[in-house]
Amino acid sequence: MRGAFVVQLGPETRPAEGRFEGWVEEVDSCTELRFRSSEELLKFVGQRFDLARASVDKTRARNKSEQVSPRKKNSRKERGSR
Repeated sequence: MRGAFVVQLGPETRPAEGRFEGWVEEVDSCTELRFRSSEELLKFVGQRFDLARASVDKTRARNKSEQVSPRKKNSRKERGSR
């Protein structure tokens, strides 16, 4: 599930004051971070999202390069006449 995160806000979070703290985990990789500001949270989410997107782009490029158009097989007659 790429791009999915679980965020748990801690008891010191005060949105009205712009204060956020807690834990965030990227579901796909189980990578987690204890954050103490909205900046730390957003930086982590942005970095993990960029990594996931780069991985998808790399996989698409590899799959595209591996696609080969099927060749037309020669019949026995054509092979025997060569």
